[in-house]
Amino acid sequence: MRQPLLYIVYRDLRCGWQRMTPESQQALQAFVASQKTAGGYVNAGGREDAYYTQFGRVLEAVFSPRRLYRVPVRLTVQESRHRDTVYGRFFRLLDSSEFIVHSSKFMVHSSEFLDSSELGGEMDDERVMTTNAVCCLLAMQHQTGRQPDSALVRWLSQRQDATGGFYASDASPIPDLLSTAVSLFTLRLIGADAVDASDFIRAHWLDSGGFAPTLYDDYSDVEYVFYGLLALGAL
Repeated sequence: MRQPLLYIVYRDLRCGWQRMTPESQQALQAFVASQKTAGGYVNAGGREDAYYTQFGRVLEAVFSPRRLYRVPVRLTVQESRHRDTVYGRFFRLLDSSEFIVHSSKFMVHSSEFLDSSELGGEMDDERVMTTNAVCCLLAMQHQTGRQPDSALVRWLSQRQDATGGFYASDASPIPDLLSTAVSLFTLRLIGADAVDASDFIRAHWLDSGGFAPTLYDDYSDVEYVFYGLLALGAL
């Protein structure tokens, strides 16, 4: 029986957190606290945002696993046009679960809703394929007991450059942290190899205590803290 995907995400986030030095942990935790309001967490523009609050709540559980947390996952795709895409179905898979963390023991409640026939066997035109969509499909194939599509695994591996970072698509000019985090996580999930990305991830660490989206950015938010920890945990 496969472990619930949400448990694996949490485990890798916690592993990434534990790989940081005490000084870096303190800086990161202080940054996340600075993004919190009375009602939730703010987005990159400094406005309270329900989507970003979801990431903040999960990070709270990562920082303090000995406290009782009930963390409903609602990382939904906001645009309705994505509902029936691979990306939308992947988030429905996460939306079907919630996990409770208590005294370092994990209990996961999942509802089965995704029939394997829903996944389909075709992707979009390779010219417009995105790393996130491929990762979503591979993860769903794995979690539903299907053999990951070898052509998609090969395509995903080819999105990684010599620095260890992954590109979001063939058209992306530089690799980014989000694509790198989900790619490393997915390849590890399905048992595929990847080039070491340690230096790439460290290069996105900011003195503010967060992780930058790309090397051209000098800001962070709780979503990219999530991706930074996920990338570290998936190494």
